[in-house]
Order: sequence, then C-alpha cells, then structure tokens
Amino acid sequence: MKCLLIASLSTLVLAVAPAYSEAMTAAKSNTNQNIVEVSPFNLVYHGYQGYFSDLGIPSNGAFLTVIHSGKIQARDLVKVAIDKGRLSPDTINDQGYLNAVQAQLNNLDRN
Repeated sequence: MKCLLIASLSTLVLAVAPAYSEAMTAAKSNTNQNIVEVSPFNLVYHGYQGYFSDLGIPSNGAFLTVIHSGKIQARDLVKVAIDKGRLSPDTINDQGYLNAVQAQLNNLDRN
C-alpha cells in the first residue's frame, strides 16, 4: 500500500511539475552573481527528485520519510538551496517564502 502511495505521488508530481515549473520559476539576478530563484513548489520538487542529495537531503521515498518524521523542515530545505545557489541568501529571512515551502511539505506529507 505504501509503495502504491509513493508511486502515485511520484506520478502526480511528474505530471504536474512541468506546467508548474514554467509558471512559477522566476529569474532574478544579484549584483554579485546570477541566482535563479525557484518557487516553493519547485524547491520541494527538487528535494524529492534528489537535487540536494549531495547536501544531505534524501530523495524519493526517503525524502517523504524525513518530512513525515519532521527531520526536514522548510528552513532546512531553503538553507541547502542557498548553498546550492538556487536561492538568494536573503530568502532564509523571508517568512512568506518559508511558510509557502512548509505548506508544500505539509501537502506532500498529507498524501
């Protein structure tokens, strides 16, 4: 049953992500470097897909497990995205962005 849930979730994420990705990703440039800002949805999607695995964020089923157990929170995901150059360092202080990431994590945990 759990495998079916994970497979269904993976299929849903893969089906929805391309359309969401184009609609939600905005490019911003910083004076010192070019940083491509990602939407909260894409940040969580990248985490699930293993984009941050080299920084200690597991992927796929393990990603869902650490979300469910509370070991990964929005702030953790934002920190690794900043380290990876996907978000501006100022994002860590953007409570609206952190709340949106947490909402995406909560939606993933609910399924």
